[in-house]
Amino acid sequence: MPGQGAAKAIARAKVAASSGVPASPPRSPRHNADALPPAPADLPGPRRALQITDGVERIVDVDAARHAGLTLVDLSDDWAPIIFADGKVANGTPANGTPLPNQYRAVFQGLANDRTDGDGQPLAGGEKNYLELLGVPPSLSVVRARMLHDAARTCEDVDRVRLLAVPEISTWGATTEQKELARHEARGKRLEAARLAAGAAAPLAAAAPVGVAPSKVDPKLASELKAHLRFAAERAAFAEVERRVLCEGLMVASRHKAGRYDTVMRAAVYDFQQKHAVLAQGDLNRATLEAMAKAPLALDFAALRRVLTERAIHAGGGIIEDGTATATAFPTAAGAPLEPATYPGSDGGRHPVPNLAAAATDAVLEALDLVTPEEALAFFQRHPAADFAHLQVAARFPPLPEYYQGGRSLELSAEIDRGDVWYDFPFDASGNRVYQPRDRFPTFTLFVRWRGERVPLVRWRTTVGSWRSELASDGQEYYSFKISDVGPRVWRHVVAAPVWLPPASSPLGSMVKEKRVNGAFVNVTNYDETGPGYLSAYGLVAAIHEGVRRGPEGTTFSDNGIRTHGSFDYLSLRGRFSHGCHRLYNNLAVRLFSFALNHHKVRVLGPVALNFRRTFWWGGDLFDLRLPSRGFYFEMDPPIPVETLEGRIRGIRQTPVVGYVQKPGVKYITEKPPALDESPETKAAGGDEP
Repeated sequence: MPGQGAAKAIARAKVAASSGVPASPPRSPRHNADALPPAPADLPGPRRALQITDGVERIVDVDAARHAGLTLVDLSDDWAPIIFADGKVANGTPANGTPLPNQYRAVFQGLANDRTDGDGQPLAGGEKNYLELLGVPPSLSVVRARMLHDAARTCEDVDRVRLLAVPEISTWGATTEQKELARHEARGKRLEAARLAAGAAAPLAAAAPVGVAPSKVDPKLASELKAHLRFAAERAAFAEVERRVLCEGLMVASRHKAGRYDTVMRAAVYDFQQKHAVLAQGDLNRATLEAMAKAPLALDFAALRRVLTERAIHAGGGIIEDGTATATAFPTAAGAPLEPATYPGSDGGRHPVPNLAAAATDAVLEALDLVTPEEALAFFQRHPAADFAHLQVAARFPPLPEYYQGGRSLELSAEIDRGDVWYDFPFDASGNRVYQPRDRFPTFTLFVRWRGERVPLVRWRTTVGSWRSELASDGQEYYSFKISDVGPRVWRHVVAAPVWLPPASSPLGSMVKEKRVNGAFVNVTNYDETGPGYLSAYGLVAAIHEGVRRGPEGTTFSDNGIRTHGSFDYLSLRGRFSHGCHRLYNNLAVRLFSFALNHHKVRVLGPVALNFRRTFWWGGDLFDLRLPSRGFYFEMDPPIPVETLEGRIRGIRQTPVVGYVQKPGVKYITEKPPALDESPETKAAGGDEP
């Protein structure tokens, strides 16, 4: 009989043959130089860790693994980020002396395991969450179920050449789509009539590749022919998109009208994008088409790597360096490109800030001896879902840079460069939009102080305020410039699962949502935007920017409503504006503040009482909005410095406009706008440009 290593090789070959994933060249099982003696069979679950060497799996004692300098990476379904760790952060001290339960931890786990929705209610049969882009990666059991489901789906009937023959596919609403299809048909008839009039033997539409007009075509018809060929290629690619989502089981063919981007098709595309972390929201962009050209199992393996990245980042003492500090893609507001980040070493030389996130992820995959999708599938076939109740793996992580020599305590600070800022009103006297280009976009940088220097650890895109549309107290909409405070501030409080209070001007309709309850759709109070939750205005975690004033009576702090926080609106991070806050992708905000909690002295305050209640009528029904807590609070001791730089002021105005400005072309019932609402809540919501 073949040994376990040989059996794994045979299993990989069988998996590859049945999954449509190209079989990888045979390779020898990895020998694990850190292999430990097998643990006793009766070792309790929490004491058990997985090791793989020479193709053979074994269970080892976690204490022995730690003693050997290995890092234990939690693969269990109960995993949650450090910010939801019931106040048990490494440098944390509970205010009352005992650990405080973080109630959102259970919600996070339910979401990650496809058990419950954002309200904590059980999912309907067959529903999936697909929340990775919103900051909630799937559990290992969910990834396992996906891979087992997708193993038999090769999607070989999808013509990948046609799918990738266009840079993107235009999409419209139902009415516009009908008009565009009719225009295409009419254009084809005109081109056919031109062919007949010219005596051509072949249809013009077949005379040239996409985007190239035939030399014999009348120049007046050349642009029409180019548009016709492009549209035809997009329709051919759209048919392959339909096949792809059907193959993956994301759409029921009988509910969809073939060839149309109807509601069923749009939902299937959106689910595909959410499932595979494609940054789009229903648009058939190039990234979506390229993802659809890949085999389902290959995409699932990529998802597994992303999940393991989050687990690795939170393992051990916690790391954050992801390679962005060494990138040069973020020019400064002054125009000079940033130098790749380095730090001074004890050897007198300078060393690049490493990409610890990628290296740690590689270490976990190496410890699991997983290189290919078929090997990952075989791993999940060997391990039933029950194994992930407590599974962890022992991995040899890369050595930490010298600036970690202080242990868990690091001297952290942050900086936000606002980039290009326009204070000028974005419309001219005639109401026409004024072009206000931005060459420098807002950038967030986290630093650690080491040997007298500020060493950048990560650099991420963020948002700042600008001209925004806002509902005023008189019930009318105006523009106002939502300023992002410039100057030094501190993060004194970090809030996990923060709550946003809707101002009195919030439309009542936004405070109600339709939801399936016991098989029927009903209207319920909408807690999505208020939170706590991944869809809230403040995301999964927020840090409050506070001004510091030191006087004879001591130190006082002031809150002007500005936050650095996570955001579900991930497309806003690609060039849009906020109401003044600094947004991050939810998963990056979770990484950032988990890292800060693990490497800074913290007082755990726990849930801060709010006891907010508002009842209101909408649609003939009475609704009740109750927010018992502002979120789970941590107090940084001492506060972490954060400074927002002025950036580069463009245009004529050098200072922001204060107050509301009337919208061009709008008739107002009063000549003078009301006073501007400056409450903190008005600086959180919204994600679109004016």
